[in-house]
Formats: sequence, C-alpha cells, structure tokens
Amino acid sequence: MAFTRRPLTYFFVAMYMPVSILVPLVILAPSEYHVDVIVGALLFSVVGGGLADVALNVSYDRATRRIAFLATRPVEPFEYALGVMLGGASYTMIGAIVVLLVGQLILGFKLSLTQLAGLLALAIYAYIISACIGFILALYGPKDFRLTGSLADILLFTLTFIAPVYYPVELLPEPLRAVSYTLYTTHLALAGKALARGADIPVSSLLYVTLILIVALLIVKRGLKWAESY
Repeated sequence: MAFTRRPLTYFFVAMYMPVSILVPLVILAPSEYHVDVIVGALLFSVVGGGLADVALNVSYDRATRRIAFLATRPVEPFEYALGVMLGGASYTMIGAIVVLLVGQLILGFKLSLTQLAGLLALAIYAYIISACIGFILALYGPKDFRLTGSLADILLFTLTFIAPVYYPVELLPEPLRAVSYTLYTTHLALAGKALARGADIPVSSLLYVTLILIVALLIVKRGLKWAESY
C-alpha cells in the first residue's frame, strides 16, 4: 500500500495538514465562520485521504502490472476495490476523528453525540466518493503513477480550497457560486455545516452527492473489468 511506502506523507495529508490549517483559521476567522472552518478541515482530511491513497495505490498497481497479475487470480474486481478503499479508510478516518476532537475538546465546539455521529457519517460518505474519483483518475489517467499523484494533489486543493468548503458559499461572486455548485465537495460542506449548526440538511445536496457517487461507481466498475481493461 502507498501508506506503508510513504507513511509520513499520508500522516501529513490526512492528519497534520487539516489540523494545522484548522487552528490558525479558527483564530483568524470571525466566530460566525468557525463552523465553516472545522467542517472544511474535516472534509479536507477525508477527501485528501481518499484521492491521495486510492489514486496512488491503483496507479502504482496499474504501472507495475499488478492488476494484470490479479486478473489471473481468483480476485473479483469488487474485492480489489474494497481492499484498496478499506486500507485507506483505516487511517484516513482517524484524521477525521482527530479534527472533530480538536474542535470539540480544544476549540470549544459544542456538538452533541448525534451531530458528531452525523458528521462522521458524512465523512465516510465523502471518503467513498473521493476514493471512487481516485480510482477513476488512476484507471483512466496517466500511466505514470507519479504524475497521477500530482494530478490528485491538484484536484484535492481544487475541491477543498477553491471550492467553498472552508468558507460560506455566499462569499463567492454569483458566477463562481454557480460553478461551485457543480462540485460535490460544495454540497458535502453545505450538509456538514447545516448538521453542525443544528439546521435542516439540504435534501438537494444529499441527492446531488448520491448521484455523483452512483455515476462514479459505475465508471469504476467499468474500469475494473480485468479482461477488457488490462
């Protein structure tokens, strides 16, 4: 796994970076934006872990022909995909929990157990979607896994910093706001912020990210057909 090859890198991406960004932003941002910051850090952790881990793992397997080898073994595509995703989730979700603990115990957020459970469920959902996108990037992108890793990093920062994840979508100019609504991270952020504030979760956002997940799963399923793809 890529995590075992570059453990410090993934500790940095999945745990240290979200927390290191979270603390100064909470200090500098007005109190009304603190929820935006903590939800942004939560999503950055799981989106980064999903994209970085899965994209690098699968592109490495593709470049070294390990996927072609697996095609000759009794390994189903679903089993391969599930193994890769669970491997990344085993430490990525730790980063999400660390972010929530920092917010709850150090930064003074008062989230109920129901809210914390809901945010963790949202983090899992975000990880699955991001992992699927990592699969797509690895299966259909460059054969050089190092280039794939770089593209995954660019995509990560686009989805979490250019998108209104750390800040309210209302701060964007109208044309950019319309574009941001095409990004699944925008809708995950809207759902997470509503949940953290005890407001109604926008149903349209949940439907949109579910649609993105279904489409991504279908693309991944097509790409993992051993005989046709490799």
